Amino acid sequence: MHESIRQGKSSETDLMELLDQLTETVRQAKGIPFSDNCIVDREDVLYWVNQIRENLPEEIHQARWLLEQNRQVVASARQKAENILRETEQRSAIMINEHEITLRAREMAQMTIDQANQAAWQMRVASTDYARQRLTEVENQLTEILVKVQKNKKELK
Repeated sequence: MHESIRQGKSSETDLMELLDQLTETVRQAKGIPFSDNCIVDREDVLYWVNQIRENLPEEIHQARWLLEQNRQVVASARQKAENILRETEQRSAIMINEHEITLRAREMAQMTIDQANQAAWQMRVASTDYARQRLTEVENQLTEILVKVQKNKKELK
């Protein structure tokens, strides 16, 4: 029923072959008289769609992973900053009479918070840029595929 598909990492060629198979499944579908509609085997179409999903470029998975890592880093940096701030507040309450020590602790806490926020911001910008770049590449590929499918659909008319 289905040709065997290579396991492992796919290339753009593999994705194109899968789309060709899906196109062929639609082309071979029985037409409904007096309309542009056709009857396709749901199992066949779902199979090819699933194969396409499984063979999407690794960059999409990497972009999603990077975004999740970015969220975790930002959350961790915020948690660390909050912990440092809480710790600094506790210390300052204990050393309220030692003015200079209190000021130094607050300055250090603020510097740490600023550094954590800066690092989180830089990581977020970098991962967002990377994800945007990869998603744009995938979007361009999918646009090309859509144009081919639409062209093939017109040829079927």
